[in-house]
Amino acid sequence: MKRLSLYVAAGLLGMACLTSCTKDFLDKEPISDALPDQVTAEALLSGAYGDMYDEYYTLDFLVNGDVMADNAYAGGDNAANFSIDKYTVDASNNNLKRDWRYLFTDIKNSNIVLSFVPTIEDRTITEERRQQILGEASFLRAWHYFNAIRSWKELPIILGVPGSVSDMFPTKKPADSIYALIIKDLEFALPKVREKINDKSLVSRGAVNALLAKVYAQKPNPDWNKVVQYCDAVTALGFDLLPSYGDLFLTATINSIESIWETQFDGTVRQNWVTGMNTPFMWGDWKKFNIPTHTIVKAWDAEGDAVRKNASITYVTPNWTDDYWPKPTPVIYKYRDPDAKSHTFRLRYADILLLKAEALTELNQLDNATGAQFYINKVRKRVGLGNTPATTQAALRLAVEKERQLELAFEGHRMFDLIRTNRAIAVMNAQVDGNGNPLNYNVTENKLYFPISQDEVDRNPNINK
Repeated sequence: MKRLSLYVAAGLLGMACLTSCTKDFLDKEPISDALPDQVTAEALLSGAYGDMYDEYYTLDFLVNGDVMADNAYAGGDNAANFSIDKYTVDASNNNLKRDWRYLFTDIKNSNIVLSFVPTIEDRTITEERRQQILGEASFLRAWHYFNAIRSWKELPIILGVPGSVSDMFPTKKPADSIYALIIKDLEFALPKVREKINDKSLVSRGAVNALLAKVYAQKPNPDWNKVVQYCDAVTALGFDLLPSYGDLFLTATINSIESIWETQFDGTVRQNWVTGMNTPFMWGDWKKFNIPTHTIVKAWDAEGDAVRKNASITYVTPNWTDDYWPKPTPVIYKYRDPDAKSHTFRLRYADILLLKAEALTELNQLDNATGAQFYINKVRKRVGLGNTPATTQAALRLAVEKERQLELAFEGHRMFDLIRTNRAIAVMNAQVDGNGNPLNYNVTENKLYFPISQDEVDRNPNINK
């Protein structure tokens, strides 16, 4: 079914387009006429799941989440990555263009499922399974919108399959409207998806609850009580920390008790990208992308956190040189399978525990028995560290921030954590190189979000209205 998803997804791309391919769309028949009679509901859903293997989710999630933050330098040879790293992004940046295109194609493929599965004639599924499929597709649409709104402050809302020329030129909506849509999609999905499932590459109730917790924390006006509610709902489903942190990243531990939702090796070269681009195990001595920063290495060392450091980075002595490091040079180690079969966590339980600690800190529930300290210490205990020394609300805010950085490095979270806590400008403008020289990022509020690609503005005259 996973291989089928690649072909189905490719077919869906040719069936309809959003604003990024308006001209082609105008020359085609409506999608309702183009949908093959023999297509099944499962095939449509499989195509939507296949979107998790596009370049946004195999490459750019690291650039946007870790390189734009203080966890990684751009490395490699990609000018678009360099500009994101150095905060010199403009509307001509190729990464922005492709990320927008991928995310709205992903949204479109979810919309196809939501538009056609309610009435599709498919004797291979029960009505219960039909509702599950709709729930999973609704979650996927929410997931893609969540990733988009964290990088762009405003977005168009597209809920169906384009049926007229006017549908192809949507205006953008403010963040509050996007988050309201995301929450509505997740609330729709929650009672429909399966409560538990052994294959963690598929959406379960744990994933929906986890994303709801993250959404209520990230939206412009956080609701910390809701964050606690949905974090607790994840815990009630039986998730827990895997005893060994290093084991999380072994291929033998896919579908572990800690994994809520993950992208697994699908048998194609696309999953190789996250390994080949970042680790020493593939593609010879090609210079690696997303090189760990002095900041993250010093943070592990200052904490005495050898367990997470050694599971997250390794050192190589390459033929290439790096702008920031002498040899040996650190590279990412979390995606370590030499055959590129590593899985990529999208949601895991440690993230949820630390998110609950953050919520309890904001609610001023701080104690070591049931408050924020307890959840920070639960995560620290796994890697052999003592209890956090933080006891006040101000100190615990910084303790949660640090713990999330050490725990979740190179999983695409850091930049959005800093934006959520209003710490991004201060943290990034304080960055120095290995010799203590300022990196002079000169970050301002406007630089925390991407501009809409000029190509998109040219295609859609309404996008900036």
